[in-house]
Amino acid sequence: MIEIYTLKKEALYSALEKILLERTGSALTAKTPNGKPYAVNGGLEFSLSHSGQKALLVISDKPVGADLEICKGRRRDSVISRFSPREQSEILSEKDFLFHWTVREAYIKLVGGTLAEYFKRLEFFGGELFLDGSKLNVKITKHILDSGIAAVCTENRG
Repeated sequence: MIEIYTLKKEALYSALEKILLERTGSALTAKTPNGKPYAVNGGLEFSLSHSGQKALLVISDKPVGADLEICKGRRRDSVISRFSPREQSEILSEKDFLFHWTVREAYIKLVGGTLAEYFKRLEFFGGELFLDGSKLNVKITKHILDSGIAAVCTENRG
């Protein structure tokens, strides 16, 4: 089960609290040492993201990572140059770039890591995500929103 909510940034935490309270009996959250939030009572997994005034809340029954980026109509050549040559060959537009970026961020949120720890180790090419050259067993879904791109990443359990 995966539920995806897009909402205004200022409504993000109240929506999360309401869902957690209804489904787990507690709205309490905490953070891992790397800053990944989690439900103290367990039972539900979630991932949060915001960009500009938009927010994304993903609720799941299994570990999940999600990222949202709003299109800003500008090139990001300095960041694109840090992607692998294979990835660069797929990045033909801002939306292509944002999808590559959000996939990385979603995976990092899934595993509770940091951008500094994972950015150079990840490659997203041909719809597959690789870590240190090895294909990861994850499911990636792309969501095109009215003004941006979101990616959701879960473990691929059969």
